Amino acid sequence: MDQTVPRSLFPRRARLRRVAPRLLSTRYSSEPRSPYVARWRLGLIAACCLSVGLALWQADPSPYLLADPGLARLLRGMALIKGMIAIAAASAVYWRLALPASGTVAALYVISSSVLMGSSMLIWQLSHIGPAALLFHGAALSMLVVAWRER
Repeated sequence: MDQTVPRSLFPRRARLRRVAPRLLSTRYSSEPRSPYVARWRLGLIAACCLSVGLALWQADPSPYLLADPGLARLLRGMALIKGMIAIAAASAVYWRLALPASGTVAALYVISSSVLMGSSMLIWQLSHIGPAALLFHGAALSMLVVAWRER
């Protein structure tokens, strides 16, 4: 008794066998495929470095550290967690920018990533904690909405 299934029942599987090697070799490669892609990735790195640098330059945390060291330690721990989230999000955006994206989507990703980085650094500096937290959550939400609505 022959247990083979006709190929017409699973056309996607046959197509996947043909397309899979190409997907793995080009789509998931970390090498940029064009100068346009490399520009967006370089812009991401530059924007994140600029926002972190401006946040470090903007404030001096020493008065807050002397006033209440316990609260400062708690806030810095929270800023460390937010910084790890921002680094993970920027890494995901860096990976995503290796694939073709429209200019609007790429710009929103770059802006959201840089705002995430800068706001977590503002919280680390214990400066403008309320607005920085709002900026952080707004940028995270905008990044999620862009990823959700991207085609």
